[in-house]
Amino acid sequence: MTADTTIRLANEVDNIAGTKEASGDMAQCMQILRDRPEDFLVVSGDDALALPQIACGMDGVISVAANCFPKKFTDMVRLSLRGEFAAAKKINDSLIDGYEILFAENNPAGVKAFLAEAGLISNYLRLPLTPLSSELHERVKEYYEEYVTSQLKAVKS
Repeated sequence: MTADTTIRLANEVDNIAGTKEASGDMAQCMQILRDRPEDFLVVSGDDALALPQIACGMDGVISVAANCFPKKFTDMVRLSLRGEFAAAKKINDSLIDGYEILFAENNPAGVKAFLAEAGLISNYLRLPLTPLSSELHERVKEYYEEYVTSQLKAVKS
């Protein structure tokens, strides 16, 4: 949907309170943020762009990555919403590889693999979806182990 359509709907349809913007087009995002009604919420739908989109004025994020990296991702978003972008960037930088792995093959296979590594679910998908390739799943395991280790270090300090 174009920015113009989003803005038209925001202005003309009373029961539309906001939108999840997941186009990946930062120019479109900025146009929506510039032209939106004051009470119209705009949230990011792209985990890897959440920090810069919040910096541009988005109100939050609907996230897949927060299921995999809840503490770090939530801390990054909260810091961003408070305008503490240097601290938010430091956390986001540590998640960039995780975002790449998470969405490398398909969604929801990435998130299911991470949640399976956390022991929260079984790694089962119904056709036509398939689990991650064994090579990518190995990267998930390695990244998850690094994530858990970094979280344990943070708790101890």
